[in-house]
Amino acid sequence: MLGARTGGAHAEVSRCIAASLRCQSSCERGMARLTAQGLPADDEAFRLLRQCAELCELNVRALQKDSRLSRRTASLCFELGSQVARAAWLEAQDAASHELARDALHLARACRPLVFAA
Repeated sequence: MLGARTGGAHAEVSRCIAASLRCQSSCERGMARLTAQGLPADDEAFRLLRQCAELCELNVRALQKDSRLSRRTASLCFELGSQVARAAWLEAQDAASHELARDALHLARACRPLVFAA
């Protein structure tokens, strides 16, 4: 039954879930780095990463439960993943930033088929 509401095949749903978990981890590591650098939690970069991590977590739950909202959460992951990837790439100062950009872009690409499924 997994993926029925999104119109996606089981493999596409599984890829989106895996990418969401990976991106959530990367965003959480990114927030820890920003905290260690002394950036306040209300900083725009910190808020973007927190939103992405929280959305990734919600997306995983929605997809696993075959929620009616799963197509919307996948759509938001597609959009926010693209934003995080762009911001991380533009601000990249180290390998960790490049990893975050890669994981966020992977999230956007993995969730895209679910967004545009029939």
